[in-house]
Amino acid sequence: MIKDIQNLLEQMAYELPGILAAAVVTVDDGMSIAQVSRHPEIETAAASAYLASIVKSNSKAIGLLANDQVTDDILITTGQYHFIIRHLTGQPIFIFLMTTREEWLAKSRMLIKKHEPRFLQLSAALGLERHLQD
Repeated sequence: MIKDIQNLLEQMAYELPGILAAAVVTVDDGMSIAQVSRHPEIETAAASAYLASIVKSNSKAIGLLANDQVTDDILITTGQYHFIIRHLTGQPIFIFLMTTREEWLAKSRMLIKKHEPRFLQLSAALGLERHLQD
């Protein structure tokens, strides 16, 4: 199943040439389940732990500010890159994409949304939702 997640990330990178890195990451410990990087200097696995802390902090902040709302995406932009984080509702994982700034942000978000049902299926098949209940 992890190979299926890896293949899905590779398919996403193929569909959107501006993707520099992508990962599926566990929220609790920031471990990458699968990852893709087009540049060896991008340390996706190391960044995953930091991104997990952003997801957890965002969840707490949204709970305080708008407790009946669910975050669709967390977006971080720099002069050169877009970082898109999508925490899958009810799942202990999130999807992370790093794209060039030239890549259309809407296309990146639509690509994640397009593949989200398959990520949810694979998460269930791996038993990751049980991890939430522990």
